Amino acid sequence: MEKNPSPRPKKEAAAGRRTPALGADGRYKVLVEQLPVGVYRTTTEGAFVEANAELIRMLGFKRLSDLFRRNVKDFYVRPEDRQTHLEKMSAKATVFHEFELRRADGRKFWVRDYSRRVRDPDGSSHYDGILVDVTERKAAERKVRLTVEKLRLSNEKLESLSLSDHLTGLYNRRGFYSFGLQQMKIAKRLKAANYLVFLDIDNLKEVNDAHGHSVGDLLLQGVAAILRTTLRESDVIGRIGGDEFAVLAMRSKGQGEKSLMARIEEGVAAFRVKGRARLRLSVSMGLVAVDPQKYQQLDDVLAQADFLMYRQKRIKERQENPL
Repeated sequence: MEKNPSPRPKKEAAAGRRTPALGADGRYKVLVEQLPVGVYRTTTEGAFVEANAELIRMLGFKRLSDLFRRNVKDFYVRPEDRQTHLEKMSAKATVFHEFELRRADGRKFWVRDYSRRVRDPDGSSHYDGILVDVTERKAAERKVRLTVEKLRLSNEKLESLSLSDHLTGLYNRRGFYSFGLQQMKIAKRLKAANYLVFLDIDNLKEVNDAHGHSVGDLLLQGVAAILRTTLRESDVIGRIGGDEFAVLAMRSKGQGEKSLMARIEEGVAAFRVKGRARLRLSVSMGLVAVDPQKYQQLDDVLAQADFLMYRQKRIKERQENPL
């Protein structure tokens, strides 16, 4: 009698069985739960219908039930962001929007929301979306903006320093040329004459030798103050050398060259250095009218005014020391 064949080992039989496959819905849910971004479904009123584990964590909760007790609008830092988001959703089915949210513990973070409006069979709607935490990117962008702004302010400060005289606060030679050329172009467009005044402090070296450079600096600052108070804000004023100043003033109605020179001379005559009653400020000046219809180099105009100033200085010296 033939023996019955030996039964297949249990291990081998088990290997032949297959684990039941997940359905489409099951695979979808597993995929959504494993995504490293927040996934949600809400009503149009903001009530949560679905949320994955990452969204629960992102909003600062441990359980889905805790999140479901809240409304979407509770998490917006700025209520107007919610309104803007809804307006975009009403105009377009799918939108991308960045805004700031507040976690359950009060901490703020930035998100990018990829959301779409979905029509339900019954005619109602709901919102499906993905939230991506972009806080680090926003922080990096803010750092870049702050760095750029700091660099801009630093460049402006350096530019200001490179165009200004540190002692008087007026333009230095470079600044005077830069803004003086602009002034001449404006005068040409307006067909208005400019006056260029070249001014030099008399005997500044002797003042420095007798009273010290600190007193000499007071005279330089005094001249700067006189020019600032005498002239208009639109006029270009500069200290272009050690004891030399230049002014480019646009002529206005009722202001002639004699009036301009007289006002400067009045300021000089009234100036006093505190504690130095016997010390007087004296300057020599040369003035040249700049015709806007004639092409003239600023260097040439300065040279003409410098020559006139030097001639006045020589006249003063001969009057003070006659033969």
